Amino acid sequence: MSKPSNPADDWKIWLVLNPATWLMPLFYALLVLAIAVHFVVFSVGLGWQ
Repeated sequence: MSKPSNPADDWKIWLVLNPATWLMPLFYALLVLAIAVHFVVFSVGLGWQ
């Protein structure tokens, strides 16, 4: 197996990490995290007055 010549071979990572598989679940997880953080901040009383 030949050693990769980076950065020319950087695109090959997308052959393993297919964005069609993990991109939307990652965005949904970030959305849930953002909503949870906002919920905590507003419940503590640090939101708008």
